[in-house]
Formats: sequence, C-alpha cells, structure tokens
Amino acid sequence: MFPLIFDIFNEVKSLFLRQSLKWCNSYESILATMWIWSILFFYGAFMAMLKLIDKLFPNTRVVDQLCKFIEEGDTVMSVKLLEKYPKYINAYNNMGYTPFLVACANGQAQILKLMLKKGADVKRKSKQFESAFYLATFYYIKNPHIKNATCIRDLYYAGANIDEPNAKGLTPLQMAAMFGHTPLVRWLLQKNATVVSAPDPYMLALSQGYQDTATVILTHTHKKFIH
Repeated sequence: MFPLIFDIFNEVKSLFLRQSLKWCNSYESILATMWIWSILFFYGAFMAMLKLIDKLFPNTRVVDQLCKFIEEGDTVMSVKLLEKYPKYINAYNNMGYTPFLVACANGQAQILKLMLKKGADVKRKSKQFESAFYLATFYYIKNPHIKNATCIRDLYYAGANIDEPNAKGLTPLQMAAMFGHTPLVRWLLQKNATVVSAPDPYMLALSQGYQDTATVILTHTHKKFIH
C-alpha cells in the first residue's frame, strides 16, 4: 500500500514541478507551493496509517456497544451501527464474541440476515469455541416456545456446519436430544445431521426421559439404514 502511495506522490510531484514552471514566476512561490504539497502528502499518509491501524485493531468500544444493542433487541441502533461499521461484524468484543455470534445467540433473525449480506463469517467461533450455528440452536433449546427457525435456516443455507461441536464435544443434535427439543431434532435430522456420534443422541434423549424425541431419532435412523 505504502509503495503505491509514494509512486503516486512522485507522479504528482513531477506534474506539480512542470505546472509550477508555468504558474509561478519566482523560486520562492514554487518552494512555498511544494511545501503545501508535502504537507498534504504526509497528511494523506497519516490518514492511510490510521485506517490500517483501525483495520488491524478494531475499536472495542464500538464492538461492545453494537453487541449490547443486538443483545437488547434494539434493531434500529444495531442497524445504524452496522451501516457505519460493517467491518466490525466479525470483530471480537471483550467477552470473546463477535456481533454476528451475539445475534445468533439471541435469535435476532433480522439482524443476522443483514449481517450475512454484509459478509458475516459463519465459520468463526467464539473464544469459547462455540460456532454460530451452535449458538443459534442453543437459543431455540432455551426458548422451546419459539417456532420461527429463520436463524438456523439462514445459517444452514449460508454454509454453516450443523455438526460443529461445542467445547465439550457436543453437537447441536446431541444438545437438542438431551433437552428434548423434538421439533429441532426433527429439523436437524431432515438436514442430515450426524446421528452416529458419542454420546448417542437417541440414548441422550432416552436417559433424560424424552421418549418422543428418542422415537423420532430411532425412526429416522431405522429408515436411513433401510434405504
């Protein structure tokens, strides 16, 4: 980047010198104009350096503020900050989560959809090794009354890995089975989530007393082996 800036400056300087011979009628006026150009150049280089630093080291205050708005469900302020700072979508806050991961963890479907359009990384995990898809599915597990599956559907079609385990090695299917979330289990199975894993999702559901959930898993497994 910086070699390019210097090349541009040299071209501008050459052009300036040629034009100065036409515009200026004294050595002093040429020298003064060159000083002005030099100041402008160093100002431009300084601004370029600031942009580079901002890219490498995001403003954590802004990231934390964006995460706070998302967590509180303040769509208006969230969208406002996203439009102003789209590059912070994948930046970590002080808790080890990106604004995109916070949106997934809180079931903010509208914000999540906007972030996907602006380049959200569906493969980036939290500092606690939680994937975007895992956080979204756990939101539904904690809120079984919510029937809208927009978040996990959008993540699935955006290329998220539905079998990505958490730090304890449990996949979304295993977690859904453990908590007896039958609709979520059924949806994951329809999307070909891995059933053959340890601990066995069927046994997890059965051990927690979720017979209906266990039956759905067993039926799916039986049909899969038959076909």
